[in-house]
Amino acid sequence: MEPLNIRKLANAFMRTATPSDALLSEALAAAQRFKRKHGGLWVGGTVVVTRDGVSFEPNRLNRVFHEDLEAINVPARDIRGVRHEFGWFTGIVVVTHVGGEFRFRCYGARKFAATIAASLGSASHAER
Repeated sequence: MEPLNIRKLANAFMRTATPSDALLSEALAAAQRFKRKHGGLWVGGTVVVTRDGVSFEPNRLNRVFHEDLEAINVPARDIRGVRHEFGWFTGIVVVTHVGGEFRFRCYGARKFAATIAASLGSASHAER
């Protein structure tokens, strides 16, 4: 079996992301409002898909402007489904797993969701 190692720039939706005081006051206030309204923040970084699962690593800039950002790791055995959802400019990939959902935005999201589902043998791949 050929090894799987796909890397893609993306923005992950992180409920625990907290903007740091390194932001200018206007930007900090806007980020806090967005988090209150939407329940989290979109954080830039890299999604990596391997046979072991799907992971997300925040980029350096986002590590500076957020407090205590941690990587997200979803083991392949815990993935229950992968689907694409509509998003303005970039589509959204939703990886459903035993602990909930991992959501991220990227260009080519529809094709990427299908690739993840096929590569990991996910039970479902649906358009929403």
